[in-house]
Amino acid sequence: MVALSLTGIACSNSSNGPAQEPADISSQQTRMMGQYLITLAPGTDPKAIDERYGRFQIKSTQSLGRDIYLVVLAEDPGPNQMRELAAGSVKIKSVQPNFTYRANVPGIAQ
Repeated sequence: MVALSLTGIACSNSSNGPAQEPADISSQQTRMMGQYLITLAPGTDPKAIDERYGRFQIKSTQSLGRDIYLVVLAEDPGPNQMRELAAGSVKIKSVQPNFTYRANVPGIAQ
């Protein structure tokens, strides 16, 4: 009985070194190709998105509130180019890819 208890304790910490830090969360995320979250400066007309990113064939633009828009592009230039284009505009505060988030919970479809 004592051996069983000690085995449980030994298995709970498989390494003798310090606890490992979890991996960077962004490395665990999957980017939705062609989808970006664009935050506009307050009071900016959403047409600024068309002006800046129209060349990538905008399929849809959906307001998420608080000057944030989900933009779906037919041609995905990639996050770096999207950010570079945003940097040249005072109307666009930020751009980030739309990531999918999954919980590793048993019984929930992923």
